[in-house]
Amino acid sequence: MAIKYDLLLKGGEVIDPSQNLRARCDVAFHAGAVSVLAERIPPEEARESIDIAGKLVTPGLIDIHGHFFHRYQPRWGHPDAFCLPTGVTTAVDAGSAGWSVFPALRDYIIRQSETRLFAFVHLSSVGLNRESTNRGELVDLQLVNVEKTARCILDNPEYVVGLKVRIDSSATGVENAVPALERARQVADETGCRIMAHVSRTPIPLGRLLKFLRRGDIVTHVFNGYENNALDAQGKVRPEVWEARQEGILLDAGCAQVHFDVNVCRAAVEQGLLPDTLSTDGSRLEHSYSVPDVMSMFLALGMSLEEVVAGATNRAASAIGKADLLASLRVGAAGDAAVLALEDGNFAFDDRAGNVLRCRQRLVSVLTVRRGVRWRKPIIIP
Repeated sequence: MAIKYDLLLKGGEVIDPSQNLRARCDVAFHAGAVSVLAERIPPEEARESIDIAGKLVTPGLIDIHGHFFHRYQPRWGHPDAFCLPTGVTTAVDAGSAGWSVFPALRDYIIRQSETRLFAFVHLSSVGLNRESTNRGELVDLQLVNVEKTARCILDNPEYVVGLKVRIDSSATGVENAVPALERARQVADETGCRIMAHVSRTPIPLGRLLKFLRRGDIVTHVFNGYENNALDAQGKVRPEVWEARQEGILLDAGCAQVHFDVNVCRAAVEQGLLPDTLSTDGSRLEHSYSVPDVMSMFLALGMSLEEVVAGATNRAASAIGKADLLASLRVGAAGDAAVLALEDGNFAFDDRAGNVLRCRQRLVSVLTVRRGVRWRKPIIIP
């Protein structure tokens, strides 16, 4: 029998929210794309056939908030070491680089990585590099150049998905929070791009911050435990947060331990405030939750399996304007997939405040498909 496919995943349960599909299917890949979904595909038709019975198959996972400007500062890891081992085939660097250093991120990281990478350009020209400024990146607004930031975004449409601004007391102080938001709004309006706004430790009321955002903009770290978070003093979701959601502003989990509070998140989710996207704010596996970890956490908090998969696939792709390209196992779609196991047991995830989320199930990565073949390349960090 002639070889038709490069790779065949046999016997798994496919969960593809882009097609409202949850069913046992074989999935075949050829020439870097999804070739066939069918109840049964003969294994001899594929160059490599893998039996994954009892496992889940999803489109390649997407992390819309990480930091991957490897070597720009010590705490950031390489995207291939953080993403591909965990089923993440597409990731977004969330503002590590501003316009002055973006060419280095583009040429030495984005273009060289096996992981498909996009980026939010930071409002600050230097991006996130406190080692060089020894203070918050927006404490000095001379580091903001609206014209050059807009030009960087417009000149790099293949890689840039928007603008990042951190409204954090350590980044702006109180006095520069509103001026930074005004400049961010100006850049976004001039370029037509979306804003990702960091809101953890915001020194101004969250409602005031949200007034600068528009439909399609993203609030990240929505479940932080600091003052001015999504909950009011009575533990209720603030009306202005519900209003933002109704206006089409997207809520991103951004589950860095320092910017995520288990108790705040549980209270918000119990009131029906679910995140649109599930991301990590990570860079190194030894220091961060992985995307399957974050999915597991929200599964334990009451989201369905289909919802957590959507938050890391098609909803994530839509949030960065790539729904037509990514996060689907439709025939002809990009040949990226994650094979996951749903394990039973006693698991725990903690936050920086010492709160613990206990889970009876967790998702773990079994294998990753990138460009239609099984990813197994040794990670060599330059």
